[in-house]
Amino acid sequence: MNTEHVTLELPGPLYEQLQALATTKETDVVSFIGELVTDAYKMKRGIENVKLLAPFLKNDEDLEDLPLSDRQKETILLLRQNRKKMFEQEYAHQERSGKL
Repeated sequence: MNTEHVTLELPGPLYEQLQALATTKETDVVSFIGELVTDAYKMKRGIENVKLLAPFLKNDEDLEDLPLSDRQKETILLLRQNRKKMFEQEYAHQERSGKL
């Protein structure tokens, strides 16, 4: 496999932080940076997926007839449940503190 190499200049303190973090993961700096990039792409995809699913979170419409995968439907239902719990907890907190 022919991989092109480039040189990356970093401020010393940043390199030291990367080195320390890589050491805690028992890896080298280059592999650690690779992991960070992979994680960033995963997070970006996750955020994009949540944005796609967001319109379905705001209502309780039935998901059966929608063109979504089973995993997407499960995610929507879980997020709806969490949203409802958070609302109920906030409402209960406001009620106890006399803000209502």
